[in-house]
Amino acid sequence: MPGKLVSAGLLLWGLLSSFGAAAADDMLNAKTKANYVFNFTKFVEWPALMNDTLHVCIVGAEPIVNFLSELASRDTKGHLLQIWSGIDDPQICQILYIGHDAPELQALIQQVRGNQILTVSDAEGFAGRGGCIGFYSENGQIKLEINPDAVRRAQLKVNALLMEIARIVR
Repeated sequence: MPGKLVSAGLLLWGLLSSFGAAAADDMLNAKTKANYVFNFTKFVEWPALMNDTLHVCIVGAEPIVNFLSELASRDTKGHLLQIWSGIDDPQICQILYIGHDAPELQALIQQVRGNQILTVSDAEGFAGRGGCIGFYSENGQIKLEINPDAVRRAQLKVNALLMEIARIVR
């Protein structure tokens, strides 16, 4: 009987530790994505930006909101960052991050199409479906894919350095 109790205890510990590791990975991924989004403010130009404030709207990705809020006071090429969690009117955004499980993902892409809004998501194939920048995972790392046609439709300019590190999709 003691052998079974020890085995059950080890199994439970293994399950809990792997669950904890998965949660830690999710938080690390959210932090990485938030850092990317923050850095997009330095590598993307909004030609008709009316004031010094960049509005970053996040739909369906609360951990990213939390990490971005911590970064909002850092230098962003002279812009102030305003972080929004959820939105009623996406037209106020310069960056619109839509979480992969947000039910309104496709509707939001269509709603902002042609406006000067950088659309970003971690939804699979996002950039290929008309979004500007998509995140994907490769060998445990978060990577970027950029749709230059979507960026052009949004009337934005993406720095060549950002284009170099991304996979280009159409």
